[in-house]
Amino acid sequence: MDLRRQIAVARHWLWLLIAGVVVGAGSAFLVSNALPRTYEATTTLIVGQSLSAANPEYNDVLTSQRLSQTYSRLATTRPLLDRVIGKLGLATTAEELSATVRAQATRDSTLIEIVATDRDPTQAAAIANALSEELLSASPAIQGRQLGVQRYIDDELAALQSQMETAQAEIARLAGVADRTAEQNRDLEAAQLRLLTSRSTYTTLLSFSSTSSPNLLTVVEPAIPALEPATPRVLLNTLLAAIVGLMISLAIVFVVEHLDDSIKSVDDVEAIVGLPTLGGIPRMRRDDTGNPIYRLATLLYPRSPIAEAYRTLRTNVEFSTVDKPLRTLLVTSAVPREGKSVTSANLAIAFAQAGRRTLLVDADLHKPSIHLLFDLPNAQGLSTLFRAGDGAIQPLAHRTEQDHLFVLTSGPLPPNPAELLGSQRFRAIIASLLGDYELVLIDSPPLEAVTDAAILAAFVDGTLLIIEAGRTRRGTAARGREALAKSGGHVLGVVMNRLSQRARGDYYYRDAQGAYGETSDDPPVSGSVNRAKPAQ
Repeated sequence: MDLRRQIAVARHWLWLLIAGVVVGAGSAFLVSNALPRTYEATTTLIVGQSLSAANPEYNDVLTSQRLSQTYSRLATTRPLLDRVIGKLGLATTAEELSATVRAQATRDSTLIEIVATDRDPTQAAAIANALSEELLSASPAIQGRQLGVQRYIDDELAALQSQMETAQAEIARLAGVADRTAEQNRDLEAAQLRLLTSRSTYTTLLSFSSTSSPNLLTVVEPAIPALEPATPRVLLNTLLAAIVGLMISLAIVFVVEHLDDSIKSVDDVEAIVGLPTLGGIPRMRRDDTGNPIYRLATLLYPRSPIAEAYRTLRTNVEFSTVDKPLRTLLVTSAVPREGKSVTSANLAIAFAQAGRRTLLVDADLHKPSIHLLFDLPNAQGLSTLFRAGDGAIQPLAHRTEQDHLFVLTSGPLPPNPAELLGSQRFRAIIASLLGDYELVLIDSPPLEAVTDAAILAAFVDGTLLIIEAGRTRRGTAARGREALAKSGGHVLGVVMNRLSQRARGDYYYRDAQGAYGETSDDPPVSGSVNRAKPAQ
């Protein structure tokens, strides 16, 4: 499928694509707005002192990273959750609370995030902070040290730090005395000894302190109430649903296009039927009864796009028979109701408008319709000529409102149409008509319904095969082409009828006056075509 074909398909199904996007986005928007708002609060903790240590050890950092996984799992255990429930006075159970909190440790990092979800943003922040505090309280037990021992070490470190500051101040005072006495020298030496001893003791206690331990937990960022809800994310949900709706619509289009084996374009005609497309006729508007409003647009609306399409078809037919003058032309279709009779009538009018004396013959002796199009009597016609002499041909042809155009209706329906159309008598009738008309255009039954068209195609100068765009199946068109080939008929080409905007391509355009043959300032030539007169 080339790019032009893809664009045509997209334009044809544009309404479905838009509907999929609108329905998906609209549904997600409504559902998201109907869902309850939930808020998230996050407390961030760090394991170890990798940020504050001047020269962090690699082993300590690696240990802290591994311990962060243990701490994250400990944070959501039942004992800690029960203590949080009791501390905050929550009316819930540990199982229900565990569904609203999560602790996650980032890989290759010493950070732990405790996330709490609640419909109240303040409550969510309180739960996250309380859970982090309980985790901090539990951390000394993990490293095997009692909390009282750690507090004693911290107090001793603080006392030693105070003693060192006092000794340093005493040393600075005594060192500033110019003429120290012996007693002052002894005091200076004693202060220096106390400073040295305090520093040694401080270093020893510091090595036992958990403040330098790789499993120390510290709160980096406490949780605060969120300003915006975490769920539902209305905009994100709407965008995702719009994309999903578009994808579903595209899938539907793909399936329909793949399963639809009807002929839609000129490329399909050339690939399947193997014939050139001589013309494309736009789809006509229909009235309440389903009949085309402008069936004889070439006569009544000569400036309409439909009339122009029939004139283009006439020109292409003439160019396709340059080497041999076209005297007899057969119009048929693969299946019924593809518009062959309307095409025959308008094409005959187009030839007559070009100055060619044209006779339109209704050879559909099963379900004739030419007399209905031109509002002509059908008491006598083609079937009558099989019982009459050659001299009766002229009086049975009806003159129409269009100059140079005459119509020979079907007449009463015989019981054996195929035998009559294949007889020598019918060939003699056509030969007699060619003596009075420059072109005899024959409207025949569909190929798939009866064999009449294949019989007629054997002795006419050319045949046009009508195919309705988007309706005629590929197999049906191929069988129709094969039937004409077996009869030995000369098929000039295909006429794509009832083209939609998707399939018009080079065969259709809109003018400033309107489309589909409708125009506001191009009134019909007359109100009716019922001006039948005997041929002169």
